Amino acid sequence: MTRKKILIPILIAAMALAFTACGPSDEKLAEAETARNLLVEAKTGAEETYLNITDESQKSALDELSEKEAQIEAMDFSKMNDKKIDEILPGINELTEKYQGIQGNLSDTLKTETEVKVEKEKHTELTVYFVNKTGLNLSKIVLHDLTQDSYSDNFIGDGVLLGDGYTLMGAALDIYADSSSWEFIVADEAGTDHILTCDSLKGISKENTPVELTYDPATGEGSAVLSH
Repeated sequence: MTRKKILIPILIAAMALAFTACGPSDEKLAEAETARNLLVEAKTGAEETYLNITDESQKSALDELSEKEAQIEAMDFSKMNDKKIDEILPGINELTEKYQGIQGNLSDTLKTETEVKVEKEKHTELTVYFVNKTGLNLSKIVLHDLTQDSYSDNFIGDGVLLGDGYTLMGAALDIYADSSSWEFIVADEAGTDHILTCDSLKGISKENTPVELTYDPATGEGSAVLSH
């Protein structure tokens, strides 16, 4: 066999080996692409959740991860060998885990903010004015939500009296949607409390609604009547 004939198969084998060494195996390429797809999904999920919340505390962390993720997306795995991909995969998986960790925190924040928003939407402010026809000089007017057992602040204010026959303007009642019964608690000059029953406060949309306060000292009963 001539030297030329010997060299040809050797060159072909060398070229085939070189070609194989330049690219990854199908399995390794698929593994790399899968890892990158999971990273992209984790990034997209975290960033979409971030856009739905008002808390910006994770912004810098997301920006930092985004720069690293962009480098991964720009990689051409088809030009790497298996060894190189094996070196890169742990970093890709680590980025994915960091995004997933942030996603968990963002999801918790979204849940909390959503609950707060829903709760806030249950509160309606009703502007009223009180007409004092109790026969008493009042030192306190408080709305008691019987359903929630919660109390408003004193609408009159500390150290102030609302004389009998006088009107107090500009009071805002906080009406909670899940509540069904209320009462007003008023106090006279001596600080003695008196209960004034009232009808349902739901469904009243009229602004500056008058609330007429009456009290019968003979029976100890009183009422707060809203003119719808």
